[in-house]
Amino acid sequence: MPISVVLPAYNEEAGIVSCLERLIHQGEAVAEIIVVNNNSTDATAELVTGIARRDSRVRMIDESKPGVSHARYAGFDAASHEVIASIDSDTEVVSGWAEAIEQTFAEHSQIAAGGSLMIMHDLPFQKHFQRRQDRIKRMAARRLADGRHLRLLALSGANSAIRRHAWEAIKDQVSYRRDVFEDLDRSLHLQEAGFEIALIPGMGATVSGRRLLAGPREFLKYAACGARTYRLHGKTAMAALAWVTGIGNLVRMTVLLPVNRAWDPDTRTFSLRHMRSHDEFRESPIKSGLD
Repeated sequence: MPISVVLPAYNEEAGIVSCLERLIHQGEAVAEIIVVNNNSTDATAELVTGIARRDSRVRMIDESKPGVSHARYAGFDAASHEVIASIDSDTEVVSGWAEAIEQTFAEHSQIAAGGSLMIMHDLPFQKHFQRRQDRIKRMAARRLADGRHLRLLALSGANSAIRRHAWEAIKDQVSYRRDVFEDLDRSLHLQEAGFEIALIPGMGATVSGRRLLAGPREFLKYAACGARTYRLHGKTAMAALAWVTGIGNLVRMTVLLPVNRAWDPDTRTFSLRHMRSHDEFRESPIKSGLD
């Protein structure tokens, strides 16, 4: 079961090559990689074009309407295969990622969409989250082996997959607003339409924690998108819970902000110089309309 991979990109010259190389190394399960250039002004397009010359599976399309929804869904519509996976430009997929998607969708017809849990590859103190996620993934693997699945409450745009027929069923309902979470909105529409979303344990990937490094004000704007998305679907109780969770995360993020900014993911050490440095790539994508 070949997979189409969709990759929205806005000014991602710092990480797009590494991201694409990881996808290319997944092997034949990845039949095509569609990079959706969403008005990049840096070298993103040139870098993608260079890789496309070396690997015919990679192609780039342009989407002029700004925002991750327009970019991601343009890629969905351009995809050629039944299973459409989607990641972000700062996602790092691990070995076996595509094989896990291919096998799960081939063997479990009741699963319409899926994703997995992720840690952040450029932040410290991730081992606790990794251990907890590993326990949940083992549980999900046991259920899949028994022909069942562990339900995933919401997809992450940074690491998810959907069957084409499920996308076609909801594509006219999804929101293109830039102040909501497109992945949560998509998940809610899938659930409302009766589609099953599963945790796929082997779909391993890590994601950047750059939105946690942009400061409390930007994070609060980001967190507000969750409650707004639930309200859009008439889920007021979940909207209230999202606000409570968001405020709790805001407090934790603010306390950890100096430490997180001091962490150098390349050397895996803390550095005062790194804390004072300004890295555009690590800021919250909310500024560009990409979440």
